Amino acid sequence: MKAITGREIISDMMQLGISIARWNKQYTSREKVAKRMEERGLTHHQLEILGFMKANPELNTVSEIAAELYISKGSLSLMLTKLQTAGFIQKTSAKGGDDGRKVYVTLTEKGNTVVDEITELLLEQTSAAFENVDEKSREQIYIKVKELKELFNTGGWIK
Repeated sequence: MKAITGREIISDMMQLGISIARWNKQYTSREKVAKRMEERGLTHHQLEILGFMKANPELNTVSEIAAELYISKGSLSLMLTKLQTAGFIQKTSAKGGDDGRKVYVTLTEKGNTVVDEITELLLEQTSAAFENVDEKSREQIYIKVKELKELFNTGGWIK
């Protein structure tokens, strides 16, 4: 087997990221999930923001979230204002020596609840994709996914 380059790994990872995003969007577009999001008054992008906030509570300013998601602060602020109006998030201004431009955002109880609810529905809908996969293959997929998750969570490729 020929030596694999970092470029080849990254190229495949980029393609995998696109495939996963497309797969996720297909499942969130399915009737039950799309209907639930519509009932809650959420778009796909708004749900992504709420899910990101729940998974990363330490990133609690508009600037931090915008930087992590590669969204302009202006676009994110507009989306957050809509989420605040709907009661999914709470915005608070920094106190003290700040010039008033720093804004902290946190999920409300309603925001946490809707993320949990739709996540559970997504799990219910998407887990069926693996029902016809044999046990050994499911185990191998699970192990590889855990390894990739660990690699990304720890920055294990950085020396």
